[in-house]
Amino acid sequence: MRILRQLLQKEGWHFAETDLPVQIGVKSAETPFGGKHLHKTMVEYFLLLEGNLRLQVNDEILEMEQGDLILVEPGEAHQVLHGSPDARLLLLMPTVVANDKVKL
Repeated sequence: MRILRQLLQKEGWHFAETDLPVQIGVKSAETPFGGKHLHKTMVEYFLLLEGNLRLQVNDEILEMEQGDLILVEPGEAHQVLHGSPDARLLLLMPTVVANDKVKL
């Protein structure tokens, strides 16, 4: 058993430095969100820890509230459109696969 401490302590968008078989990303509203993209094989989990967020998945606009979890499947185009000033997002996905991300 291990405890990974202070994963949420850094400000802005960053991936936690762990040796786990999963990437843990933390995003706050102060830093820009990336553009629309999809992943060929990877699944992404978006967990909103604080605030509100608008996420587009394919042609659907999803209004996220604190505590919501959205699963984005491989091949689904997605992007964050807007986050409230207090938005804090936790992103979980498998270890990076080469050439998996396709920018749209």
